[in-house]
Amino acid sequence: MQSQAPLVYIITYGCKVNYYESEAVASQLDAMDIANEMVSDGAISRLTNARAFVVNSCAVTSMAEKKSRYGVSKIKKYHPTAELVSMGCAFGRKTPEMVALEVADRLQVGQSVNGQVPVLHRREKAFIKVQDGCRNFCTYCIIPYLRNQVSYRPIPEVVAEIKAQAPHVTSIVLCGINLCYYPDFDLLCQAVDECGIPWEISSLEPPMMTEQLIATLRACHYFVPHFHVCLQSGCDAVLRDMNRHYTTQEYATIVTRLRTAFPHAVIGTDLIVGFPTETDAHFATTLSFLQTIKLDKIHIFPYSPRHGTPASKMKPVPNATVTARIDKIHFTLFS
Repeated sequence: MQSQAPLVYIITYGCKVNYYESEAVASQLDAMDIANEMVSDGAISRLTNARAFVVNSCAVTSMAEKKSRYGVSKIKKYHPTAELVSMGCAFGRKTPEMVALEVADRLQVGQSVNGQVPVLHRREKAFIKVQDGCRNFCTYCIIPYLRNQVSYRPIPEVVAEIKAQAPHVTSIVLCGINLCYYPDFDLLCQAVDECGIPWEISSLEPPMMTEQLIATLRACHYFVPHFHVCLQSGCDAVLRDMNRHYTTQEYATIVTRLRTAFPHAVIGTDLIVGFPTETDAHFATTLSFLQTIKLDKIHIFPYSPRHGTPASKMKPVPNATVTARIDKIHFTLFS
């Protein structure tokens, strides 16, 4: 493409699905011979030749939403004449703060991957979206209210996209909003493995970690045994309040099965600290559970109230208490 061509910058916040959808937008722009580049929000003040921006936003936490708003404000400051198009979950919420940004045009969630233009990935590790939508309605989560249309991509379509990638793609990550909703996930895994490229799975819900799936993954030749199995709390009472559909004992059994099948596996999780019903005793139970199962990686998030969810109506845990609990986890498990 010519250097003087109008340039569209794409800025992405949030999960692997968002990054995939941003690359889908970039591929559509490529097909229209419109120069484009994917950049971080830190580069906004240094960019030149900017005719338009696409901001792919995130709403999973208040901090993610705040970053999305900040990115838009920064674009308006440094590029006041540039066209601005939004997409993603944060703009789908239509909160007063998002509406006040006056971003008129919006790509609907998921719209960017419904076209016939093949997605060509620019990263060496490519994120391949295979599923969209969630209807679990965990009491803390806003995503089912924004992406509740559950869909999945047929196996041949996924395989074709993987095989179409340029040689620079050396590995892939299967991702989705909630992979539990993918039917015949075992068959998908087998088909992906036959592509002959190292691959892994982004995030797994405990209920889908059956003995059958573990056996399927163990039989794969190119699967990379990096597991991210969502936990959120190590206390059964809190899990029930979160509307999570498993127990800590079931989670521990999954970890044992994974370590038996994959002795060198890396197992990580997400943990929410300070959920409104989490008492000091509940937190102590969680900490004890974490000490017992000894995971390799833990992404710790302070509970973030999302307006419109059941948990947002509950009495919050004081911020100082949440901070102290997070510090105690770091001191106990990682010092």
